[in-house]
Order: sequence, then structure tokens, then C-alpha cells
Amino acid sequence: MFPLPISSYLMIGLAVIAMAGVGYGRYEHNAFEEYKAEEIKNAREKEHQMQDATDLIRKDKDAQINAINNQLADALIELRNRPSRAQAANNGQNGTGSTLFAEDAEFLVREATRADTIRTALDACYKQYDEMTK
Repeated sequence: MFPLPISSYLMIGLAVIAMAGVGYGRYEHNAFEEYKAEEIKNAREKEHQMQDATDLIRKDKDAQINAINNQLADALIELRNRPSRAQAANNGQNGTGSTLFAEDAEFLVREATRADTIRTALDACYKQYDEMTK
């Protein structure tokens, strides 16, 4: 009835199934590689967007810090007109700071500048964090 023994047909059937399985495995592998390439492309695009946003935040921060430094330079020039401690100026009780010694006023202006610089950097850090967590 069958020209070959049944075991031969079973072996041929198993070989056909195995070859179909290899073909299916290659199809799955190719599909996975395409998916992986697409995900890498999307990740790079998102990385570029985040970097652009970070660059804008950094430029804004740098511009604010430059403005603060310019204000410091202007204030220090104005403070040169104040009397120094050596001249013993009158420190009245008005509390406006208008009669501070030049050295004291310079110290306070520098501290205010340092605080403004730190605040600006902190604001930039918050903006960058918020941008990254969108």
C-alpha cells in the first residue's frame, strides 16, 4: 500500500515541520529586528528633543546670570562713591542701608548676587527636570 515504511513518512513529516519552524523563526527574528530598529529611532528622536529643550533652558539661565553679573558690576561702581570704614561715616538708625560703609554694602551686594545666581541655577534645574519627565 505505501511504497516506503511508515517510519520514513514520519521522518519526512518531521523534516517538513522542522523546516517550516525554522522559516517561522526567521520571520519572528526579522520582525523583532524591525521593531528594535524602530524603537532605537524613536529613542534617538526623543533624546534630540530633550537635548534641544535642555540647551534652551541653559541659554536662558546663562542670560539671566549674565544680567545678574552686569547688575553686580554696576552696583560695585556705584559703591565706590560711599565712604569707607576708614573715613568713619555716620551710621544712622534709619535702616535703609544708605549709610552703610562701602565695604559692608559691597559684601551685601555680592551675597545678593550669589543668592540670585544660585536661585537662577535652581530654577533652570527644575525646568530641565520638568521637561525630562513630560
